Amino acid sequence: MDHNFVMMNFFFDVDGTLLPFGRAVPQSTVSALKRLKDEGHRIFLCTGRSYDELTPQLRELPFDGGVYSSGATIRIGEKIIFHATASEKQRKHFFSAVERFDLLWIVQSNDCTFTTQKGLDSYNNMVMKVNGRTIDLSSFVVVPSYPQDREITKMFLVSEEGRILEARKFLDPILCTVNNTVGIPETMACEVTIPDFSKATGVKQVLNYYGNGVESSVCFGDGENDLDMVEYCHMGIAMGNACAVLKEKANFVTKAVQDNGIDFAIENILSGRWKV
Repeated sequence: MDHNFVMMNFFFDVDGTLLPFGRAVPQSTVSALKRLKDEGHRIFLCTGRSYDELTPQLRELPFDGGVYSSGATIRIGEKIIFHATASEKQRKHFFSAVERFDLLWIVQSNDCTFTTQKGLDSYNNMVMKVNGRTIDLSSFVVVPSYPQDREITKMFLVSEEGRILEARKFLDPILCTVNNTVGIPETMACEVTIPDFSKATGVKQVLNYYGNGVESSVCFGDGENDLDMVEYCHMGIAMGNACAVLKEKANFVTKAVQDNGIDFAIENILSGRWKV
């Protein structure tokens, strides 16, 4: 037994971090994740996606658990250890914004993601225009309106008229908003989350579950919704394709996701070349 071994907890964002947009996880990343497990470390997803939005490939990778819906849901193995939902006041405020600013919505519930047909089509068109490809949305459930009997864990808004910044000012006293991370202009889309929960609070709860301190945490991200996580973790790593503000706050910047950035960073961490 290596008495110098220190077990670490690694947290990975999905889109733009593990996944090049609209593509599969690179084989180099799959190998790097397997190496972490083989060497005795734990690995977790830490994403704005809900669990039901994971691709089959992501589900097959050997993650120990995950932080989903930007901290609203936490799973260890197949067990949900934490789940937060929007209050009735928050729910009403959100849909008041939808009506007031004529917005389209995508809303995560406990076990699926709902949207309207117009919302799905508009989101797809915007993403395709920006990235030249879209992502798998086959898990989305298309409905005429959001079901009254379903809880809410996280939200996404689209404005074909470019009214998102107005809507964010209206929403922010009661809900939290952040720039979208799929490349759509900030005037046309944003994420909306429940206050007091974030990727950072999710990481903290996972560490508490295992009785580990923050000094055992390493995280990877690329977007503004990863900022609190990168600032909280002992070692915060920004992808080479990350937004400027995340690169400024990160301890290290690795290569871009499509340039084997995860594998490059893991090699530097495990070899001891990157230390905090």
